[in-house]
Amino acid sequence: MKSRFRGLVAAPFTPFKSDKSINLDVIPAYARLLRDNGVTAAFVCGTTGEGLSLTMQERKDVAEAWMKVADDKLSVIVHVGNNCISEAQELTRHAAKIGAAAVGAFAPCFFKPRDNDELVNWCAAIAGAAPEIPFYYYNIPSMTGVNFKVAPFLAKAAGRIPSLAGVKYTYEDLEDFEECVKFEGGRYDLLFGRDELLMEGCGRGALGAVGSTYNYAAPLYVKIMEHLKAGKTQEARTLQDKAIKMISICASVGVTHQSATKSMMAWHGVDCGPMRLPVSTITPTQSAELRRKLMEIDYFGTACRPGA
Repeated sequence: MKSRFRGLVAAPFTPFKSDKSINLDVIPAYARLLRDNGVTAAFVCGTTGEGLSLTMQERKDVAEAWMKVADDKLSVIVHVGNNCISEAQELTRHAAKIGAAAVGAFAPCFFKPRDNDELVNWCAAIAGAAPEIPFYYYNIPSMTGVNFKVAPFLAKAAGRIPSLAGVKYTYEDLEDFEECVKFEGGRYDLLFGRDELLMEGCGRGALGAVGSTYNYAAPLYVKIMEHLKAGKTQEARTLQDKAIKMISICASVGVTHQSATKSMMAWHGVDCGPMRLPVSTITPTQSAELRRKLMEIDYFGTACRPGA
């Protein structure tokens, strides 16, 4: 069962038309952009992809569209998390049917598990719907409000979920993350999910990372990882600081970071359209301010491929 993802995994935005219906026609060009920028996989219909703002059918349609453009250079992980267990199970079966490389699911965010035992029960029920496909637990306490140490989760899940392949770890508890990396000699695949702390994640053993900024600034992070591999820590730190400034600017123009950065995709030839409510879509004035601020830190010179 193949389940190891290395390098950068983008968390794509779900493209919408002006009426906020999904726009699947954009996805082939989107996939080309990711491949050209050094991204190795796409984690679709997650937080960045507004997965919980999509209908069941829309999530299936988006997953199928990404699978049509998947190849040996760009694999697809499908997020199947849902507050409804039967819908999460149906999405898991569908992902397996269409040949996705893996599935991931975060904890329910309304009726929440009280402890790791209940969380393992939840994940086991989802993974068991299609045990032939690798399953990743998606740890993102900022969105779900479920904040248990993950290393104990792995200890409890190891004997309960045969298809458990690893964790998408979107949190700042670096000690817990490192403990997960080392669990049973590196049994599980730990994908680090805090873009602004990529250096720290790599320092704790991350070999793969999932993030939203890898949609439009992957070349910057590829360079960070190359510098780290070559032992050029200061060069990596300089670029990581640039990434932190970029992320801060994207959160500074009056809309969410997600809304601002979704709009940036059009600058790279992949227009992903508006956000769905309740998230506000960036205005033209805010977009102009965003572009001006990013140009001040040479965004196009450091975060994009030469000539892009």
